[in-house]
Amino acid sequence: MAAPALIPSSALGLDGGVAASERVTMGLIGCGSHGRDWNLPLMFMNPAQQVIAVCDPDRNYMLDAENRVNTHNSGKFGPDYKACDSYLDFRDLVNRADIDAVDIVTPDHWHTLMSVFAMKAGKHVICEKPTLTIKEGRLLVDTQKATGKVFQTASENRSCDCYIQAVNLARLGHLGEVRKIKVLLPPGNVRSRDPNRTDTPPDEMPREVPAHIDYEMWTGPAPMKPYIPMRHHYNWRWDFDYSGGVITDWGSHLTNIAQWANNTDETGPVEVCGTGDIPSRDEVWNTACSFHIDYKFANGVVMEVFSEVPGIKIEGTKGWILSRGWRSPLRTNEGNESLLDITFTEEEDFGRPESSADKMGGMGGEHLDFTNCIKSGKPCYYTAESGNRTHTISHIGNISMLFGGAALTWDPEKEIFTGDRADEANAHFCYDRPQRGSWTFENIDSWINVG
Repeated sequence: MAAPALIPSSALGLDGGVAASERVTMGLIGCGSHGRDWNLPLMFMNPAQQVIAVCDPDRNYMLDAENRVNTHNSGKFGPDYKACDSYLDFRDLVNRADIDAVDIVTPDHWHTLMSVFAMKAGKHVICEKPTLTIKEGRLLVDTQKATGKVFQTASENRSCDCYIQAVNLARLGHLGEVRKIKVLLPPGNVRSRDPNRTDTPPDEMPREVPAHIDYEMWTGPAPMKPYIPMRHHYNWRWDFDYSGGVITDWGSHLTNIAQWANNTDETGPVEVCGTGDIPSRDEVWNTACSFHIDYKFANGVVMEVFSEVPGIKIEGTKGWILSRGWRSPLRTNEGNESLLDITFTEEEDFGRPESSADKMGGMGGEHLDFTNCIKSGKPCYYTAESGNRTHTISHIGNISMLFGGAALTWDPEKEIFTGDRADEANAHFCYDRPQRGSWTFENIDSWINVG
């Protein structure tokens, strides 16, 4: 008689695991460092997720991610695990009927196009921030509402204790009336880190595209530009054709906490005025190197966003709190130390205890919340709407700076500029821009072929 196969307890839902029929099957789109070194480990740690497919136009990255998934799954689920599949074209992954949700970890210029396609194809989506333009952000929100799919703007900060504590103190009145919020971000781009250089390093000069990279697929809706090795991975963030610089990158994390603390998650400021050191658009690194942006909200709160070190400070009539440094413990003004000892009941807590990063070793709350919401049908803690509003704050700040420090009036209900220079601002490339070739929103329906 043949011996019965040994099935790991995790595959049966024992020992804290989740049965295979209850797991959310995931596809990872984007296998660069943030995809492989951050998101994959978080999905591996989450018993409710199982990665079964990966995709990247860089074949080396794709195969490395595939190997990591297979190594993990074979150890966790035993010899009968289903092997991970890999794809160069994201459409092939999304059209798989056995994938419940996708994790989009691509450069910013792909975020909305892929998310809209995936939701229309019936997938839940967790997608990295930010959107590329203001208009794309509204389309993302409208698509999520129309499809009813679960959407998580990926940011771990909403599950970090220091930020939840800051929001609770502000929202529950322990700081008095909030008057000012300061959002501290690191300085801008590659150029700002070495401003005195006079030569151009070899990896910042155009060269032939390596054979393992599908550069057409990587570029997608963005303008086709020469391949530059240093700009291709990670540093695309400092080129307006692919992103909006540190203001949209780091800013999307910390401005979101300010929005949350200010109870303005689904609206935005009414005025913006920003100045900054911005290179010419035709330079390789053309986003802001340094900056200082002032925003005014209808409730009277003023928010300053400026380049220093990452952090957030919330100032009220009774005192202030500060997290200076990435996810650093809170500090407060002298004589107000008792603020830091305040505890909150579950009813008071604006955080989501069941999604706390502590559940997964101090990080990963965004993935835990995502799968919880797929199962419960509740909105995620960082919805498409609140993500859009945060990203829009960054975009209007960039527009003001690119206008040379112009003071601009913003209507957060209509999501348009009004007053002086409104027509020019509403036509800006940070507000809306064309997409290249066939990589357009109009072509999405023709891509859907879920088998």
